[in-house]
Amino acid sequence: CPKNSNYTACGTACPTTCNDGAMPAECSASACVETCECHEGFVFDANECIPKGECGCVFQGLLHGLHEIFWGDSSCTKRCVCDETSRKAVCHWTSCRTGEECRVEDGIQDCYPKSYGTCTAVGATHYKSFDGAKFIFQGTCMYQFTGLCKKSQGLVDFQVLVQNGHHDTRLLSSIALVMVKVYDKIIVISQEHPGKITINDRLVNLPYHHKARKISVYRGGREAVVETDFGLTVTYDWQSQVTVSVPSTYANTLCGLCGNYNGKAGDEMMMKNGRVTSKPDTFGHSWKVTDTPDCVELSKVQCPTIATALQQQKVSEEGCGIIQQADGPFRECHAHVDSAQYFQNCVHDFCLFPEREGVICQIIAHYTAACQAAGVTVGKWRTDDFCGISCPANSHYEICSQGCHQTCSSIYTPVKCSERCREGCVCDEGFMLSGDECVPVSQCGCFHQDFYYKLEETFFPSNQDECQCKAGSTVACKKLSCPRDGKGKVINGVFQCPSAMPGACVATGDRSYMSFDGMAFNISGTCSYILTETCTSDDVVPFVVKILKDARQKRKVSGIQALSVDVYGLLLTLTRGKRGDVMVDSISHHLPAILSNGRVQVHKHGMGIMLETDFGLVIHYDLLHRVTVTVPESYRGQLCGLCGNYNGQRNDDFLLLSGQQAPNMRVFSSAWKTHDVSCTDECPNSACPTCTAEKKAALQKRSYCGILTLSKGPFQSCHHLINPAFYFQACLHDVCLAEGDIDVLCRSIQSYATACQEAGVVIEAWRKPSFCPLRCPAKSSYSLCTNLCVNSCKELVDASKCPKTCVEGCQCDKGYVLDGHNCVPKDKCGCFVDGKYYKPHETVLKDNCQQRCTCVPGKGLTCSSHSCTDDETCEIQDGVLGC
Repeated sequence: CPKNSNYTACGTACPTTCNDGAMPAECSASACVETCECHEGFVFDANECIPKGECGCVFQGLLHGLHEIFWGDSSCTKRCVCDETSRKAVCHWTSCRTGEECRVEDGIQDCYPKSYGTCTAVGATHYKSFDGAKFIFQGTCMYQFTGLCKKSQGLVDFQVLVQNGHHDTRLLSSIALVMVKVYDKIIVISQEHPGKITINDRLVNLPYHHKARKISVYRGGREAVVETDFGLTVTYDWQSQVTVSVPSTYANTLCGLCGNYNGKAGDEMMMKNGRVTSKPDTFGHSWKVTDTPDCVELSKVQCPTIATALQQQKVSEEGCGIIQQADGPFRECHAHVDSAQYFQNCVHDFCLFPEREGVICQIIAHYTAACQAAGVTVGKWRTDDFCGISCPANSHYEICSQGCHQTCSSIYTPVKCSERCREGCVCDEGFMLSGDECVPVSQCGCFHQDFYYKLEETFFPSNQDECQCKAGSTVACKKLSCPRDGKGKVINGVFQCPSAMPGACVATGDRSYMSFDGMAFNISGTCSYILTETCTSDDVVPFVVKILKDARQKRKVSGIQALSVDVYGLLLTLTRGKRGDVMVDSISHHLPAILSNGRVQVHKHGMGIMLETDFGLVIHYDLLHRVTVTVPESYRGQLCGLCGNYNGQRNDDFLLLSGQQAPNMRVFSSAWKTHDVSCTDECPNSACPTCTAEKKAALQKRSYCGILTLSKGPFQSCHHLINPAFYFQACLHDVCLAEGDIDVLCRSIQSYATACQEAGVVIEAWRKPSFCPLRCPAKSSYSLCTNLCVNSCKELVDASKCPKTCVEGCQCDKGYVLDGHNCVPKDKCGCFVDGKYYKPHETVLKDNCQQRCTCVPGKGLTCSSHSCTDDETCEIQDGVLGC
């Protein structure tokens, strides 16, 4: 029996309810029935026993709950609410808004949109606005796709942004990211995380349902579907196809690449300033929201052989021609969705990418979705040899899938999803969709606070709790705390305490160092030192980082000549003067290098090189005089070397190998000196003159080192995050030592600029043609914000593995990419094999000189047998394996 009731074998057939007036007059109260009888003071309401005082209002014979808002007539002109005090319906006259009509949907009477407007983008990159305008726009920055621009009473504010990514290694783009801003949520769907979404920077599984059901995000076929309670629908297939549908109530209130939705195609290209243009490039650029690393305002790329492609595709049965075949799989759709534009888009993209079947498939899939949205049945058009879809384990492809109810999360909560056909992968019988995997029902995960988690998945619902989804859909949580009552934060899925944000150690300039715990100190020696290494046997990946300082000689200022990292059994060496190479176990390789099955990556980054491991060790070396080493919180108390022990305390950073405190800097530095090179422990007096007060005063001016500390200077945005004092003092010392040398000054300022940018801070331009200009190689130019990895031949690899920050450096001109050393045309990229890059037609010996391999662009390495002659031996000289 329900709560607040008891079973009785002989109870009344006419129990008291909240709506006694609805009881049939002929109901016999004397009739005896087996029933559940409410306790005294409680009444039946929807099969529950509730206190009589919680009953709602009876209006026109129908019962409504307290505070319930409902329509008091069938024409939506009387809006009523059940008043708690009077227990009566209080009504007022109103009407549906423009673009709405009164009707019943799913059993609920309300004002519903008369129609919906749809805007789409697909491929490389074809747009169709709400009012039917069609254009191609190729910019690769972040743009406003659509959003509310004219605030209107009752309309919910929203914004949909799109970011284009470079398509292959060509000057073409396709949509790589869609961002929906609504109800204080930022929902991101991107190529970087297929099958998942991020909500307010938190990576989550699908589906997601907002508590009040204001937002629902689920997987529909091959797309992520975002739906709101006011009728906005956004879909994206994690590849290139995005669709936005809005109710007619938003007519003439929107703006962006999708136009204003006023029913007139003639003014769709209205720019942000309110003017109308006929140029798609000008129109698109006006709706740029923000720059992203290496984003460019590309123009439409014309295909010179479009006429030939058109003739070829018209007759192709496995190509664009399938869209318009009179007896083909889309024959029933031709009368409902015009096929001409889809065919033209398909031919356009085929012409640009004749060797890539995938671009054709995207356009045909787009036409399939449009037909299915119109309620038309589409025939099977994919085959194993043409546009075939590879489905994950325990699933299969269906042209008409309605599998969004077939999800683990539907076990726990009703799933809102469209019933219309969508092609996609469907779980096999007996399996359910758990995030992006099909699993047996027994392996379904957990639904916790609006989010779904896979079995054994660890998550952080707050900054105080760590939880794990256990078998049987149970969630086990534990409290997290930080020392000294500090507030922790989840960063990249890992809980970190404030003092435990990744520790950074810096070596810069002639003698300046800062430990992981923030202790600044000076070491004048010009030796080879262990900067940091693991020195405990705890469960962390061991590594050693060494630097080689160079002799001062005539330069008077010592820099860092080389850096070596010993990790995962690899010895990696980076050397000044070898800007595009890394030595791996004594053999030189071009950058980028992806080593040890992706566990170690080395990229060119800005004017230096970045080395990153899968466990969070990140090293930046500018190939001149600055090295930073960043380690994750798990290495606290596990390290030793010049960088200290990283235990959060500065007073014990100068420890010797024995664990004892060093009596002075000379003893400390000598303890961590390697003995493989001859060197001096201190700076000879003749080479290190003291800086007079007069010289210091001059160097503190804004035209020298003072630029670093200006409260309204180019670095003001960084001061709160990285104290400039350490870099300022290093600058004063080095520039004074170099007697005002402008190159030393520029390098000192560059050190702070790079530190800020590596921390994600946006700084202002500080170089000028007359002050520290940066000379760039051929086919490149200086940029304050560049990401060389993204704009390089490295695109042959997963670009999502590139550094997330941009730093100043030389950016390749349009049409050119970085091949590790130089900017080359995109079609001159070489081969990326086993994590190593080879230049076009470069020949190398491998396997103890038993193989001779040559890079053939487009094909990779072609190898043949090889052997040294009898009077030769196979050995490494200057980083090259040879006979």
